[in-house]
Amino acid sequence: MSAPKLERNLGALPMLAISTGAIIGSAWLFAPMFVAQVAGPGAIFTWLIAIGVSLLLALVYAELGATFPVAGGLARFSFFSHGGLAGFVAGMACWLGYVAIAPIEVQAMVRYLADEWPWLLAAEGSKSLSGSGFVLASGLLLGMSAINLMGVSWFGESNKILTIWKVLVPVSIPILLMSRGFEGGNFTDHGGFMPNGWSGVFAGVSTGGALFAMLGFRAAIELAGEARNPQRDVPLALIGSVLLTGGIYLLIQIGFIGAIPQEALSEGWSKLSTEVAAGPFVELAAAAGLAWLVKVIFIDSLLSPGGCGLVFASASARLSFAMARNGQLPGAFARLNRKGVPAFALGVNFLVGLVFFAPSQTWQSIVSFISSIQIISLAFGPLALLTLRRSAPDVERRFRLPFAGLIGPVAFVAANVIVYWCGWETNRVCFGLLAVLAIGFATVHRIRKSEVPLDLEGLRWLLPWMLAMAAISWLGNFGGGTGTIPAGWDVAAIGVTSLVVLRMAMVRPATRLPEQMD
Repeated sequence: MSAPKLERNLGALPMLAISTGAIIGSAWLFAPMFVAQVAGPGAIFTWLIAIGVSLLLALVYAELGATFPVAGGLARFSFFSHGGLAGFVAGMACWLGYVAIAPIEVQAMVRYLADEWPWLLAAEGSKSLSGSGFVLASGLLLGMSAINLMGVSWFGESNKILTIWKVLVPVSIPILLMSRGFEGGNFTDHGGFMPNGWSGVFAGVSTGGALFAMLGFRAAIELAGEARNPQRDVPLALIGSVLLTGGIYLLIQIGFIGAIPQEALSEGWSKLSTEVAAGPFVELAAAAGLAWLVKVIFIDSLLSPGGCGLVFASASARLSFAMARNGQLPGAFARLNRKGVPAFALGVNFLVGLVFFAPSQTWQSIVSFISSIQIISLAFGPLALLTLRRSAPDVERRFRLPFAGLIGPVAFVAANVIVYWCGWETNRVCFGLLAVLAIGFATVHRIRKSEVPLDLEGLRWLLPWMLAMAAISWLGNFGGGTGTIPAGWDVAAIGVTSLVVLRMAMVRPATRLPEQMD
């Protein structure tokens, strides 16, 4: 009997639904409120920035995913282009973000359920789970892993149906709210269109959850090894999902701002009333007298986060599978069950995910961490694309990104700017974790005398990149930075650093192309 293999059963629509469903999760329920708190009506600019950066990265990964249709691509593209160490750092940055997403979606589900069942929280008004809340959250997280064990075909079809609902409801709600009343003055009163200036707009990209939402496009990359026609379907899923959901989120944000009652803004955008903050769209629908819509939102508060968590439970398992295939994790993570699913990886990721139900964790605190760590992992993509164009020019590229020499560097600079906007308090945790994990990986690699080369040549550009980004973040103006670098000069410093690192990364890369795709 042949060993189980990943099954290439995902068609174009299931692939598009995977990325679309990953973007429309708990973020549509909470991000419009959190973004508006820091950016005011300027939240519209916040979403345009998040959409633009996501589209740049989606274009880069469209070529990589179509050319190398493997499972867990975000861990493997850098391994192919720059070898073991770079691939490990990229993969772990991605995994740290992925493994937190399913728990954050479950937390959003429980938070909405707590409006009906307050005993799910430790105390009234608390954001911490009670013992019963932890048991329910754990059961929901376990259910997401169990569904993924049924195989990719069943997962793809069920997610496609769920995504249709997830698109229709968020589109309908702002339209219905605006039809019942639209406060045009909200866009000009209470401090003007940008009450906190551009700094508020930029902060909303990272800490408000806008980028956290849009980066869901990457889910299709991890499942490219199971796409029926990856050369067509991967670019369609990545680019199509960003364009589709970008328009949806702009509509949601405009509808949210226009539907907020004037009294909720009496103290300004930064202090939206707790009634609105507790369950934003539920409260707005209730204030508009749409009792039936409250019930629809309540149902969607389970389905949208649940569907998103389902996608990322699958994606995180494929990422672990990929790192095991690279020789960077134990072989058990690459073991497949009879349905071609990395069951061991699903189990481990479930156990790690339970950590994110700790009392100190809130939706917004986890979002900041995920945004920073995920954009770091995605920043490896432009480096991999441009390097592989040089080191592997003969590989067939059915989807070839036009103007890659311009789009690649711009995407890399933009990704680093977003990391900076996440702030020092978040970035020091992310860079610290990656440093510890990289040192641990190198130590274990040396002790075990692994057959997979470590490729320490990557330190020539990887170490300066991480150190420079950490230093600029510390001396910068966001999230606990010292403010030593004047505004404007901080972004200029990131731009120069990015272009220097990009040039260094293209010198003597340790290219390791796969003999065959998954």
